[in-house]
Amino acid sequence: MSTTQSIQHGSIERCEALPHQEWVRRFLIPRVPVVFTDALTSWPAMGKWTPEFFKERYGSTPLAVEGQNHTLEGFLPTSKNGGSLTMGEFIDQVLASSDQNPAPYFRNVWLEKFLPELDADLHPEPVYFSPNWLEGPFTQPLYPRLHAGHPELYIGGRGGKFPVLHYDSWHIYVFLCQLYGTKEYTVFAPDQTPFLYPKDYHTSSISVDDIDHVDLKRFPLFAQAKPIRFHLNPGEMLFVPPGWWHMAKILSPSISISVTRVNSSNWGEFATELRQCAPFYLKPFVWSYLTAFRALRAVSGSEDFPSNDLGDER
Repeated sequence: MSTTQSIQHGSIERCEALPHQEWVRRFLIPRVPVVFTDALTSWPAMGKWTPEFFKERYGSTPLAVEGQNHTLEGFLPTSKNGGSLTMGEFIDQVLASSDQNPAPYFRNVWLEKFLPELDADLHPEPVYFSPNWLEGPFTQPLYPRLHAGHPELYIGGRGGKFPVLHYDSWHIYVFLCQLYGTKEYTVFAPDQTPFLYPKDYHTSSISVDDIDHVDLKRFPLFAQAKPIRFHLNPGEMLFVPPGWWHMAKILSPSISISVTRVNSSNWGEFATELRQCAPFYLKPFVWSYLTAFRALRAVSGSEDFPSNDLGDER
C-alpha cells in the first residue's frame, strides 16, 4: 500500500511501499521527482556507514595514490599544501565542518574502484533501479563516463555543497541515497530553465554561482524561478528525473550514494545528446553504435519495462 503526501509548489511527494508499476506510471514516465522513505531499509550500509566507521576502518587510506586517482575523474579533497589527505584526516575535517568553515566535499567517487568491498553493503538493490541499460556486454563504450551506473560515494561536512546548480548530462536520471546525516536539496523543473541562465544549449550547468545570493541586476529573470526545497534524511532516496536542475547543501556530517540509469524511458534524449556532444569526426561512429545498441536491446527482448508497468503508455 502506498502512503503519500500531496504535491504542492515548494514541496515534494514522499512515498513508502510504492509498487514498481506505480512508480513508473506516476513518477518515471511523467518525470516527477519523489522521495522514497523506505527503499534502503535492507541495506547493511544503513547504521553501519558513519564517519567513525570510515575513520576506524580506512583511516590510513590515502585519498589519492601516486599513478592512480581512486576517483577516476571524481573529486578529491587535498591538504593545504596540495598533497593527499588520508581518510582519517579528512573525516576529522568533516566532523569539525561548519557553515562558516566547511570541509572539502569528497564526491562522485566510484565505489567499485575506491573501496570495492563496500559494494556488498548496498544490496539488495531497490526494485526501482531496474531496468539498467548501462550494464551489459554492449556498454563498454559508455563505461569510462557512466561505469555501468554503479554507485558513486559522497562524504561531506556541514556547510559543504555541490558547487553549482545542474542537471545530469545526457538526460540520465539519478537516485540519490542518503545513508547518514541530512542534506537540503533545491530542485527546479525543466520548465524553469528560461529563468536559470544556462551557460549554453548543450551545457547542463548555469551561469549563476550562488542561487541563494543572486545578483538580480545581472540575472533579473532568476527572480521568477520557482524552486522546490526540501530535506533528504537518513534512509531516504530521491529520484531526480532527466532534465531536472538540482543541487544539495549539507546540513550535518553526511554520507550518501548516487546511482544513474538509462533505459527506454530516457533513451531518445540520451542518444540525441550523446550524438550532439561527440566530436564531429566521431559522430558517424556514435550514431552507428547507438543505433546498433537499441536494435540489440529490442532483439534480446530486454529493451523495456514489463508491460504491466507501463500499461496503456507503452
